[in-house]
Amino acid sequence: MVRPSQNLRHDRREVGIDMFHSGFFEQAKQRATALGVRNVLVASLRGGTVRQAKETFGSAYRFFAVSNPANAHSEGLVYHDGMDQQTADALRSEGIEVILKDQGLFQALSIGGPPQDVGASLPDQTWRGAHKTPFDWRALADLGRMAQACQSGPLNPLWLMAHAIGSLLGDGPAVCIEIVLMAADSGQLPLDEDCMAISCPRPASRAPDAALVVHPSTTKRLLAGLRIKDLLLIPRPDDHWFCDKPLWPEG
Repeated sequence: MVRPSQNLRHDRREVGIDMFHSGFFEQAKQRATALGVRNVLVASLRGGTVRQAKETFGSAYRFFAVSNPANAHSEGLVYHDGMDQQTADALRSEGIEVILKDQGLFQALSIGGPPQDVGASLPDQTWRGAHKTPFDWRALADLGRMAQACQSGPLNPLWLMAHAIGSLLGDGPAVCIEIVLMAADSGQLPLDEDCMAISCPRPASRAPDAALVVHPSTTKRLLAGLRIKDLLLIPRPDDHWFCDKPLWPEG
């Protein structure tokens, strides 16, 4: 993982987001080139992020825009508005493959909704949104209590895994893992070679941009097949992650 210097934190506030996005994609391309990666997955709603990635990486790479369809929001499966059909069609016309899934694995845990196929019959508690359980993030202060909660039923190992990733690495890496699973489940992403997943969270999330080099797997083989091989994090201006601010309002 690349952690920026203290000077980089301050410089970014002065030069603005666009320049740092450009620098992030340049660094991501360097890592992809060094590791022989050719398949690039980008979490995208309006198409801007995947287009910027394509512009920076060039034509030697295969690009996938991974998102949820617009109707996923109206069905209560995701918080954001999703990607509309016009955007999806435009991206496909530009040579970018589009993968739309109603709900990703971690989205199911966060917002609730119908179970996703993860290769086993899981208890209903798995799909209960984190905000719908009697436990909240303060439970992470006591790992012993958290482990007991997972064993007794209110929580579960999948919930713990999702929130551990978010707490230790941030929203960006969690989204990267999720879009790899979505792409692998779609059948469009080759599973016999490494890929790079990119997430540039919205400014409101105050989280770093992230790029992961991953050996992909389907959701059914998440713990047996998926491997994270490289991680790049680049901060946003005044983000809570690299400025060491509290992750949650209650501190």
